Amino acid sequence: MLHDPPSRPERSFEIVARRIAAMIQASYRIGQRLPAERDLAKTFGVSRPTVREAILSLAMAGMLKVRSNSGVYVISRQEAPDVHVLEGFGPFENLEARQLIEPQIAAIAAQRASEATLAQLAEALAMMRWEHSQGREADTSDHRFHMVLAESTGNGALVSISDSLWRAQTESGIWQEIHNHMQMEDYRPMWLRDHEAIFQAVQARSARKASHAMTRHLNNIRDALMVASKAKSMATTKPANPRGKIR
Repeated sequence: MLHDPPSRPERSFEIVARRIAAMIQASYRIGQRLPAERDLAKTFGVSRPTVREAILSLAMAGMLKVRSNSGVYVISRQEAPDVHVLEGFGPFENLEARQLIEPQIAAIAAQRASEATLAQLAEALAMMRWEHSQGREADTSDHRFHMVLAESTGNGALVSISDSLWRAQTESGIWQEIHNHMQMEDYRPMWLRDHEAIFQAVQARSARKASHAMTRHLNNIRDALMVASKAKSMATTKPANPRGKIR
């Protein structure tokens, strides 16, 4: 018996983007400024990061324009753009899932990591340091670090979830758009310190410290994304390294 393939889950930013587009078509003219982000969040009953993802998706689709020190303006009132074609979940939505899962993975890793696991984490850290010293992004070694932590739990479901969240992040069109406007060299020292703190906590077999270090790392990523996705940053900062990633 044949079954229809499961439908793709709707993303939070996609729902809000459609509602903003409908609002524009009903009440806004070309050149008119949208309400402030905090007001849209209150109107739709969602978080500010979700509104920001929706605005960026509509800007990428050609309906809105972000202007420095001014706000977000309508540049098209044509049929609502099809933002579902954007790859991946929104970066803040993805980070929220990681914040629910990865601190616990780090805690379990602190309890179960073998000497071989610690050696693999140290190797990934060494590669990160070398790549950063060369002015390069540590994409592969960073991914490896997080996956070694997941593998050390001995739980295949957690490994699969971790890898899925990582790949969803790198495939996110909005994530890539934000990163195109980030000065990555400003953040590399912090990312390295975060990973070193996680490693040290796991090595010390402290589940509490490992969980805390991972939570701090993910919060730092979220804070950096909030700054980078502000209207001023998106409108004025030129891409420094389109391939740069933060994990």
